[in-house]
Amino acid sequence: MLITTKEEHINFLNGIFSQAKKLVDEGNSVVATLVISQLIEIMGSYFDAKPIRSREQSANRFNTAIYKLFPIKYSKANRKSFLYYQLRTSIVHTLTPTCSITLKSGISEQHLIEKDEITEIYTGNLLNDTEKALQVLIRLINEDKVKLKKLAAGEIE
Repeated sequence: MLITTKEEHINFLNGIFSQAKKLVDEGNSVVATLVISQLIEIMGSYFDAKPIRSREQSANRFNTAIYKLFPIKYSKANRKSFLYYQLRTSIVHTLTPTCSITLKSGISEQHLIEKDEITEIYTGNLLNDTEKALQVLIRLINEDKVKLKKLAAGEIE
């Protein structure tokens, strides 16, 4: 299947988000964070001119999404690409967070707060903030403010 239209892109993004939500609801924080991190990177790909599957773009795209779509507290927490290295890189490659973060389930006002050099990340907050960021991106897609790219995608049953 070739994803080219606004509706197809929106369905593609919402499908990934739905998987993340299901994982959070099931209490699977690590894998949910992995899917959310990948979704953040994909969302960032809508802001550059390169194909979605371009190599060596993960940091730039993840950081772009954080800075353009997420609340300011994420930009502050992402100094020196901190969130990229903690969420996207570490969890994607090893399925474990580093000693610099603590993944917690649920929602808290303590989300993205550093305590004793460890940042607490609550998957409920991360999911909610990702959903809001996704809605911003969908609005930009619908308003033709980002350029859609072709994406060849296989069926998942």
